[in-house]
Amino acid sequence: MMPHVSARQRLTDNIASNFAYVGAMALITLLVVPLYVHALGAAWNYVALCLTIQGFVFLLDAGIAPLMLRDVARAQVAGQESASYRRFLHLYIGLGVSIFVIGEAATFLVAAFRHGAAGMPADFRAALHLAFVQFLFQFCNNAAIGYWNAAQQQRLANVRLVAFVVVKHALALTCVLIWHSATAYMLPFALVSAIECAANHRRLHIEHAVLSVVPGGASDWRDVGGYGAATALGLATTQVDRWYLCLALPPDRYGIYYLASSLMLSMFSLQVPVIRAFLPRMATAERPDAVARAMRQILLLVIAVPSLLLAAFAPTALNWWLHDAAIANAGAPAFRLLMLAVAMNAVFAPTSMLLLHGHRYREIAAINAAILVVQLLVLALLTPRIGMLAGACAWLAWSAIQLAYAGYHARTATER
Repeated sequence: MMPHVSARQRLTDNIASNFAYVGAMALITLLVVPLYVHALGAAWNYVALCLTIQGFVFLLDAGIAPLMLRDVARAQVAGQESASYRRFLHLYIGLGVSIFVIGEAATFLVAAFRHGAAGMPADFRAALHLAFVQFLFQFCNNAAIGYWNAAQQQRLANVRLVAFVVVKHALALTCVLIWHSATAYMLPFALVSAIECAANHRRLHIEHAVLSVVPGGASDWRDVGGYGAATALGLATTQVDRWYLCLALPPDRYGIYYLASSLMLSMFSLQVPVIRAFLPRMATAERPDAVARAMRQILLLVIAVPSLLLAAFAPTALNWWLHDAAIANAGAPAFRLLMLAVAMNAVFAPTSMLLLHGHRYREIAAINAAILVVQLLVLALLTPRIGMLAGACAWLAWSAIQLAYAGYHARTATER
């Protein structure tokens, strides 16, 4: 029999496990990427393109994972977590197969209509096919990972994720050192992702075979669609600066902004371990506002304070990372404002989770739509005058609107 674990101990364990996972993944990337670049040579460019495409289509998970955290946690109270898991599994499979078919068709069409020297190289074409195979299995695997996260078994989810990542990289490194091709890189990732998906879902089916399975009703899918639309607007607000500036700025200036914003997005992503730990608790809490306050305290400590320190020492931070004083000094003003935006957003994030908790998708969509309009205005008006700083100002506008809404939400909640 497993020992009893208090809610506080479980929360602490989940937060620590989630940050340990982020650290492990960062360390693995830091260690293996130089090896791949050296071993693959020019073929690394094909791998980079495949990973970029995967990164884009994996954004779909950002619109599903929070819903699964909330709904499976609630279903667990009623003993119906297996039914909720299967509903999301069907959603992951449906979207995964759709993207896979679209991606494969696009790859065949591009290869068929581009000939001669400009045609798609055979190694890139094969690697791209394998990239979509990997996406299909890895995306469907997120249903199992989402279940364990929602059930607050996040250490189990993180250990299995890291274990399979280590196996993927070990096999991929072995293959690229022998064959030096993008296909050699992608093949182990596709094969091991298929094994990982099958192994994780098999474990869940064995653990929960005796629970009833109730298909989701029309209201469930409307719920998914409503949040998905609101999330799509939110994702647009986090990328519109890059879309605009890559067209409006000279390549060298945009390259500097891209580096500064990449470090900012890495800092911003540190919210995910905290949200993943707190959202299942919020979904079943009698007082979700109390959970939100505790979540805000953690975010202020691990996100806001470090972001303010990075803003205060922006040139030094960029120089430590890039080892290039000229680029660090050029990017420091934008990076400083970007870090202020991240610090401000840490105050809003718990409010966003409360809106998700209350199914208030129209408010989420309205906030994101307002932000997107303001960002586009800021970029259009300021880019000709201040260049890359306009992108950072767009992020500041993003955070200012969120912060204002967080204050409004807190005031109205107090009045109620």
